[in-house]
Amino acid sequence: MRKNICLAVMAFLSCTMLTSVSAQYSLTVESAPAVNVPGNTVYRLYVNMADASDKFSAVYGNDQQNLVINTPSGTFNSAFNASWSASGINPAFVAVFPDMAEDTYATIGLEGPATGTAADPSLVEDPALTPTISSYFVNGGTGLNVNTLTGGSWYVLNTAANALPDANLRVLIMQLTTEGTVDGTVNFQVFPLGVGADQQQISITFNGTGTFTAGGAPADVPGCMDATACNYDAAATVDDGSCATLDALGVCGGTCAADADGDLICDDVDPC
Repeated sequence: MRKNICLAVMAFLSCTMLTSVSAQYSLTVESAPAVNVPGNTVYRLYVNMADASDKFSAVYGNDQQNLVINTPSGTFNSAFNASWSASGINPAFVAVFPDMAEDTYATIGLEGPATGTAADPSLVEDPALTPTISSYFVNGGTGLNVNTLTGGSWYVLNTAANALPDANLRVLIMQLTTEGTVDGTVNFQVFPLGVGADQQQISITFNGTGTFTAGGAPADVPGCMDATACNYDAAATVDDGSCATLDALGVCGGTCAADADGDLICDDVDPC
């Protein structure tokens, strides 16, 4: 399906023909119990890139593609981070105020202020939004819906080091700390192989933790689905044929057929 999308939120989110390439990109939501904010859970949202040279451009929302974050129990916001982004999390203060590390914030690939050739994300937003993006990430909001013509976005230029994915081909885009659940729809722009002219805008709906693709469907997770195998993967949703058994030496997927004397030397090479 092809459709014309004109994004009024920013000049660089220009009118383009959007094709169905979103299968190359997905959204992973991970969670862990908060250590310094009792009763809360820390959710991290990552965009999974297709190539190490892909560049992440922006998270955005407007009247055609709403950016929606639902946190009905509210979010935790540290009083010591006055910023909407991770730029306000000063590492020097985290040791004294450890709950700063579990603040709710928006970001592009950063867990604190930018250093070196990285860049803190910039923000543009419609002041008519209720709440605005900045207000949601500062004041402990229960929900964000960027749905106006002007909309809003946080972004970095493609010259920023943090536009590139990490070693796991992921880009962190936000952290949400809450006592309850999270769900919503995230829209983002990427430059495949770092080429701005090939920009792609992708929309993914999520609910709780997991890996999600366009339309909100959980992404396939390949792995061994045989519970009797030594490399069984409980998270796998598609069996990839990798299941293995222990060999005579107890090596998963090993090739030793016998070790009759139990000396941990395979019989086919044991001189005894």
